[in-house]
Amino acid sequence: MSRLTSLQKWPDAKNDPARSGPGDFPKRVTVELTNNCNLACEMCPRKYMTAKKGYMSFGLYEKIINEITSHKDVALIPFFRGESLLHPQFIDMMALARRKGVRSIQLATNALVLKPETGKALIDLELDFISFSIDTVNADIYARVRLGGDLFQVLKNIEFFCAYKKANGADKPVIQVSTVRTIETAKHINDFVKYWHDKADRIRVYEEHSNNGSFGELNKTDCKDFPKRLPCLKPFTDLVIYWDGRAALCNHDWDRTRNLGDVNKTSIEEIWKSWKYQDIRTAHLENHNDLEDLCKKCDHWKSHYLPERMIGELYAGKSKSL
Repeated sequence: MSRLTSLQKWPDAKNDPARSGPGDFPKRVTVELTNNCNLACEMCPRKYMTAKKGYMSFGLYEKIINEITSHKDVALIPFFRGESLLHPQFIDMMALARRKGVRSIQLATNALVLKPETGKALIDLELDFISFSIDTVNADIYARVRLGGDLFQVLKNIEFFCAYKKANGADKPVIQVSTVRTIETAKHINDFVKYWHDKADRIRVYEEHSNNGSFGELNKTDCKDFPKRLPCLKPFTDLVIYWDGRAALCNHDWDRTRNLGDVNKTSIEEIWKSWKYQDIRTAHLENHNDLEDLCKKCDHWKSHYLPERMIGELYAGKSKSL
């Protein structure tokens, strides 16, 4: 079967939220603990973000966690637009989620402030998944790409984390390292994969996006040639909550202007079932002319219909399986 032939087919109905419906609650809830960051990465969409910066209150976070754990099989993604480890109550927040019984906790961090005691706590709490955003193991490139960073310190922090996990015979978290393919990093992707092959469980290569200010827009050629627009599945599976409680659509909704709701004032379930959200889903299913500007310019809906169900590449690390 050719690549484009496979692209024209929707997933099987039982695996297709757009057909089966969104259900009463999202499958994944992204909770932005802060949109502050300690780096200024050249490819990061933050430079186009106009939102006010701040930190989520512990009270609001606890309200969110209590509602998440009142539903089955909901994954918590405790980061967005910033570095979550900067939050002064970060470990307490992760401990609360684990204590309350969140099914899956999936974190990403640049590892710059991943102190040994923080790493130990995350492993002891048995987070399910952690992704370290590094981009390169070349010091010169790192200095140009990840402004404000310290590659030596980052590698030291991650290697301690991996060693502590191994020494304790821990199964969790699954450790991923990631890079974004840019003009700077593209020539060194193979070196990056080789370096981490025997250290991490998996290596992820993401495609650069939003580099022109259109959030979610890709420049990747082989993702452009689709026969027709199909529904993005994220409005049927995901919900994002900014640090101040406002709701957003997905992890490409970096600078929301249209009001979707506020969990300070209502519940996640009420936002999820609201007519505003339903209008967005209907546009994805029936009339693509009615899509929000964010969705019209975003290319990531295509990942649901690619044979690999992802944009970019994923390599097995020391676990030898994905």
